[in-house]
Amino acid sequence: MTPPPSQLPPVPPISRDAHHSVRAPTKCINSEADVHTWLKSEAHDVYLLFVARLAAAATGKPTRTDAWSNCAHDAIGSVISLLRQLDAWTDEIELSPLPQRFGNKAFREWGARLEAHVDELHTALLPTHLLPYVPELRAYLLGGFGSFSRLDYGTGHEMSFVAWLAMLYRLGFFDESSSSSSSSSPPPPSPSSDERLALEVFPAYLRVAWHIQDRYALEPAGSHGAWGLDDYHFIPYVIGAAQLATAGTTLSPQQVISPMLYPFLTLSAPRSGPRISLQDTLTHSTPRLAGSAPMPNLYISAIARINSLKRGPFTEHSPILSDIARS
Repeated sequence: MTPPPSQLPPVPPISRDAHHSVRAPTKCINSEADVHTWLKSEAHDVYLLFVARLAAAATGKPTRTDAWSNCAHDAIGSVISLLRQLDAWTDEIELSPLPQRFGNKAFREWGARLEAHVDELHTALLPTHLLPYVPELRAYLLGGFGSFSRLDYGTGHEMSFVAWLAMLYRLGFFDESSSSSSSSSPPPPSPSSDERLALEVFPAYLRVAWHIQDRYALEPAGSHGAWGLDDYHFIPYVIGAAQLATAGTTLSPQQVISPMLYPFLTLSAPRSGPRISLQDTLTHSTPRLAGSAPMPNLYISAIARINSLKRGPFTEHSPILSDIARS
C-alpha cells in the first residue's frame, strides 16, 4: 500500500541563497559504476521521495483531465498552459515528406523551436526571484520530450521532465505564498499541490509526450523490447497504482489487463498509430469499470495506451505487465 503523505518526509527545499552556485547540469552517468554512485546520491533519494509524495497524494483519487482545457490561474495552471503551448507546436510543425526509417525529421524542428524559446518560456512562467535558476531548469525541460538527434523517446526523458517539476517544487514555485516570504528557504508546497501535480500536471504531460511520439513516430529509447515494463513510460504505473490503492477498489490486478475492459480492441487497427484518441486514452473507462475503482486513472490509461498501439496477445507484447497482473 502507498503510505499517506503524512508518513512521508517533506521534499527538502532549495535555499534561495543557492542561486549563486547554479549552473547547467552535465551528464555524469557514463558507466555501470556511475549508476551505483547515482543510486547512493542525495539527488536519487530526493527524486524518489518526490515521486512517492505524488503517488501518495493520488491514492484513491481519479485523474482530472478537465484541467487541460480549464487551466487555473495559479502556478499549476501556468505549467499546464506551457504544456498546451508545446502541444500546439506538434500540430503546427509539418511532417517531413522525405523517406526515413526511424522517426520523422520534423521532430528536430520541434526541438530547435524548444531550444530557441526555452528561456522565454521560463521567463513567462517564473517569478523574478526564481529566474537565476533557469540555467539548471532549462536542461531538465529540454530533456523532457525526447532526443532531437536520435528521434527517440524513453523513460529517461520522462524522468527529466519529472526532475524539472521536482526542482520547481523544491524552489517553492507551487506555494502561492512563497514569493512574498522573506525566508531564505521557501515554504513547502501544500498537500493539494502534490495532488494536483499527480492528477492534473502529469496527465497533461502524458498528452504532450504521446502526441509527439505518435506524430513524429519516435522510436523507444534504449528499449528492452517485450522485456521492458513499457516502451516509453514508468511514472503512470506508479501514480496509477496508487490511485487504485483504496478500500473502495474492487478491480483486481488480473482484471486490469482483461480485453473486456478495452472494447476498442475489436476495432480495425490502423496501419500505424493508436486506435483511439489521446483524450479517450486518458479518460478511458467502460460500464464494466463503473464503481469498481476511481476512474479515470493513469494505470488503466497506460494499459489502454499499450492496447491502442500494439497488436497481438497482451501476454506476448507486454509480458512484464502481464506477470505483475498475475502476481
